[in-house]
Amino acid sequence: MRSRFHFSFAEYHNMDNVRFGSLRVMNDDIVQPHTGFGTHPHRDMEIISYVLSGELTHADSMGNKESLGRGAIQYLSAGTGITHSEMNDGDDLVHLVQTWIIPHDKNLEPQYGSKSFKVEERKNQWLYLVGPKGSDAHIFIYQDASMYACELDDTQEIGFEVGSTRQIYVKLMEGRADINGTLFESGDAAEVIDENISITGIDKAHILLVEMVKEVDVKV
Repeated sequence: MRSRFHFSFAEYHNMDNVRFGSLRVMNDDIVQPHTGFGTHPHRDMEIISYVLSGELTHADSMGNKESLGRGAIQYLSAGTGITHSEMNDGDDLVHLVQTWIIPHDKNLEPQYGSKSFKVEERKNQWLYLVGPKGSDAHIFIYQDASMYACELDDTQEIGFEVGSTRQIYVKLMEGRADINGTLFESGDAAEVIDENISITGIDKAHILLVEMVKEVDVKV
């Protein structure tokens, strides 16, 4: 198991980097074959896993169990409390990005969702993965926050406008890209406030973007 933490989490302690708006966790996880995150509890958190390679198997106390491959997302709203596991039961490495978003309220009803996508759905365009109820997202979460993904061909460009009351966190999950004139390597990320972004693919760029209100009244 190998993890890269974008915010203070587990053995990475940094009280100056606990969250960005409602975004509390973004972990880059490599899971070895026949290992994983055994059954453990959560509550009052929106947990979204984006699978980059291998096959991730999810099981939870609500009776859900399924395996998901590259480009699929898995959503768990822990709400009043659940237990779950995330395992690599196969012979290949699993690479996933897991994001935690603080919900708009505590003690909400737990829920689970998942969706698999074809690469064409995110090729050179933003694929709207998750968002608040009433949005055009494929999966709804308990927060005014949205997540998008894009696989960008080399030299292809894509932009994203950031509203005056919004902010974004952009992560390059794979490849290389130019984002607002800065070279991003695989795993790099940035907080963006009061600035639109322009991305140019350099080498098989695969981008994850979380958009949210600038400030939310949340308790970590």
